[in-house]
Amino acid sequence: MALHLAPGTAWADTLARAVAAAPEAFDRTTDGHVTLRNLAEGEWRSIGTPSAVRTPVDNTVLARLSRVDAGTARSAVAAAATAHRAWAATPLAERKSRVAAALDELTAHRDTLALLLVWEIGKPWRLACADVDRALDGVRWYLDQIDRQLAARDPLPGPVSNIASWNYPMSVLVHAELVQLLAGNAVIAKTPSQGGAACLTLAHAVMHRAGLPATLLSGGGEELSEVLVRASEIGAVAFVGGRSNGGKVAAALLDTDKRHMIEQEGLNAWGIWNFSRWDTLAAHLRKGFEYGKQRCTAYPRFVVQRELVDAFLDVYLPVIRSVRFGHPSPSTPPGGPATHCPSSTSAR
Repeated sequence: MALHLAPGTAWADTLARAVAAAPEAFDRTTDGHVTLRNLAEGEWRSIGTPSAVRTPVDNTVLARLSRVDAGTARSAVAAAATAHRAWAATPLAERKSRVAAALDELTAHRDTLALLLVWEIGKPWRLACADVDRALDGVRWYLDQIDRQLAARDPLPGPVSNIASWNYPMSVLVHAELVQLLAGNAVIAKTPSQGGAACLTLAHAVMHRAGLPATLLSGGGEELSEVLVRASEIGAVAFVGGRSNGGKVAAALLDTDKRHMIEQEGLNAWGIWNFSRWDTLAAHLRKGFEYGKQRCTAYPRFVVQRELVDAFLDVYLPVIRSVRFGHPSPSTPPGGPATHCPSSTSAR
């Protein structure tokens, strides 16, 4: 069946919307390509070595990402530490006002942020909307609660370095940064190597315009990890990602007293034995595919009690046959989803 993208949702249209919303964060080269800038030392900078960003949808080049080296990252961390000291002394009321302003503008760009995720990481449209909404709704909750949460608590001694996986750029990475900013900490984020760079560029442009001390760097994990994890100016490290890289981060912190939060994800297995609630299992299986296999609970392996294999297959195979594969973007016709995120798609 032929693919019919909804009007205005093709990549060229989506990227044009992002560039129009935050022209300071993008470079357009003479050959027509768009290169994403790095947010470092308080401004968007054309630094680093450009490399192609490809979509998992069909492997075409979406844009170019400028990857910085360790020396550039070190200068950015030093500048972030200076910004952190000023931000930590900023009254909470002012911090709340700026974060609220960022939330308002991010909300205005919800559709664009979600469409960027569709193309950059192949996240289905409805789930891309949910990723954006979880970030915005979650931070709004913190805005209401932050006064009591910060009672008798001070900001960290330096900025928080955020290294996160690619599958939830908004609801994991941006959400965490905005809460850290509320708490009086400057933030540094590394763009995930596997996707989400344009979405994060637009989101950080909004944060920067609101006067929030955020740094966004792109580059290889091996080269930047020493700086973003071990630099003396870093007040804390927040890592979300695979077990291998998480283990390396943990090892790098062993001889330090640096605060850290490490969530190591992996592809786990379901264990099924002494089981009879097959209708419940069918619903879980469908949910795994609903998320485009982009969550850590969308397990790809099953360890099944030998006596239950036939019953398991009677449930599993029909679910697999019912799964529809196709382009993750809003499509029309027939019966395609709306081309605007619904008023609320976040899970509560």
